[in-house]
Amino acid sequence: DSLLQERMTKDEQEVDVDNGENVVEGEQEEVEVEEVKPLSLKVLVLIREQQQKHGLRHADYQRYRGYCSRRLRRIRKAVGLVQGEKKKFHKKEVTEEGLKDEKHLHIPLVTAERAWAYYMQLKFESNSDPRKKFHMINRLRKARKYGEQLDSLCADSEKVDARTKLETKAYHCWLTGTLHFETGKWAEAQAMLTQARTIYESLSQAVGEEEGSLFRQKMDEITPSLRYCSYNIGDASRADLIALRGEGVGGQGGDLDSLISQTREEQAATLQDIEWRGRKMAVKHEKVRMFLLSYQESEQELAKTSQAEAKVGVYESLLLDCKDAVQALRDDLLEDPEFRSRQQTGEGKVGSQHFLYTYLQFIRHNITLNRNTVLLQSMREQLDRGEKPAEGKKTVKAQDIVRMYENMIQNLGEIPTLAGLEEDESLAATNQSKITFYKSFRSYYIAQAFIASQKWGEAMAVFQRSLQYLGQARSDTSLEKSMVEELGKLEKAIEGRQFVAHANSILETEMATDKMAEMELNTAKNVPLVDRLDQYYEDPDLVKGKPNLVNFPPEFSPIPCKPLFYDVALYHVEMPSLDHKLETPGAGAGAGGLGGWLGGWGWGKK
Repeated sequence: DSLLQERMTKDEQEVDVDNGENVVEGEQEEVEVEEVKPLSLKVLVLIREQQQKHGLRHADYQRYRGYCSRRLRRIRKAVGLVQGEKKKFHKKEVTEEGLKDEKHLHIPLVTAERAWAYYMQLKFESNSDPRKKFHMINRLRKARKYGEQLDSLCADSEKVDARTKLETKAYHCWLTGTLHFETGKWAEAQAMLTQARTIYESLSQAVGEEEGSLFRQKMDEITPSLRYCSYNIGDASRADLIALRGEGVGGQGGDLDSLISQTREEQAATLQDIEWRGRKMAVKHEKVRMFLLSYQESEQELAKTSQAEAKVGVYESLLLDCKDAVQALRDDLLEDPEFRSRQQTGEGKVGSQHFLYTYLQFIRHNITLNRNTVLLQSMREQLDRGEKPAEGKKTVKAQDIVRMYENMIQNLGEIPTLAGLEEDESLAATNQSKITFYKSFRSYYIAQAFIASQKWGEAMAVFQRSLQYLGQARSDTSLEKSMVEELGKLEKAIEGRQFVAHANSILETEMATDKMAEMELNTAKNVPLVDRLDQYYEDPDLVKGKPNLVNFPPEFSPIPCKPLFYDVALYHVEMPSLDHKLETPGAGAGAGGLGGWLGGWGWGKK
């Protein structure tokens, strides 16, 4: 039995070893397949959002401290780093090896925020009780300790992205500088606060407009402390804060530059903001961001295709996406009172998101113009060559092309009226030159429509108007080179068509003259005078006594039939009584004589 048990234990150990090797190999394969995504923590954005929601809007630091305590307890429970079990306390710190989620980074951050909120609470209370100043310094020292722990945890780890390292470094420097400021160490405080301000300034230039405003606000908060440190040090050369931009960085300048460049690359990849007409705008809405990305990618797609139908399809899909993005952004802007007042009055400030709304409308007009340009190109070719349309498509007429040019001129006229573009003179001048360019083509095709209707005089007049617009557009230096080349082709086409209209108008006049000269006057002789009053003809028969004035007997002329008449009211008319006219004076005597005469025959006896 003992030998059997030993053999079984050896077999089980070998099976466990084999299973362990298989598990290790499987884990290695999973590690090779899965890509590690760097952790990202937007420290300042997260802090400001939580502070505004939980008391700091009204300077209630005690409420914010209570929120930090509750949040810290929830985070530790979620990540499995609870430090107490009933009455026992087991300290559990966040280490680089256990850094798996960004919630692990929240633990030292929220702990530092809780200590800082307690410091601010005691700072207000120390005005009435000076002994609380010692407790206040201890709380600030504890906040600096956890800020340093967060900084070292991110700086030594490769799992964290560049922006998080920069923000945690600036947060640690700010807490350390604040501690030195409270303890009266002015030189050290100035060095640390300057370093924090430098990092925040670099980040404000690397990130989007909305987040950059938060960094600039933090810089404005640090500026008074730096001025006070300079005053206490007595260094007049440091009074100007522009000279303090590079101070306090030390030998880490190269590292900071590399981290800042990485942050800018990541920010550009996510398209958090855009710049147009000299203004930077934050892109908050997901639909707007997706449309702008697709709009950028559409340029490559349009460059690859040469078919008109494919290009029109791309433009149509872009217009649908643009419509959804504009509607989504408008729904958000309707809650802004400045946007509503601007829409009603047309005056006032145009905010960042309102200008983004203007930019989307500008893109929509441009897409519409490009789509119409592609459609016009195919329609003009079909009209000029006289080609028959494909099955299911209607024949292109000059009126259709005129209508397309009208739409394009209307779109260009609406662009300078968009919010924020009213005072843009360069854009207005460019649009005006394009409008004149399109008006010359519109007039040309209006004349083509007159030619199709054989109205030669009107066509010649409109051709002259087209030449006037053409001269105005050619004299404008802001017109694109491709448009100038099209104007040359248009001028040749106008000259050819104008000669055709002129020749046809002369031919039409000569034909009318010949027709009048060759008119057969003998036919008028057989027509009565009453039927040819509008024609002049000297009829010699009028003087000879046989004038042909009218046809006699006259010819039958059709007349409408007499309608049937139904006297329906006859049955409802009460006729007057005529009894008094029927009775006569001798009616009674005649009746008696007759009875007497018949009485002799047996009648009238009782």
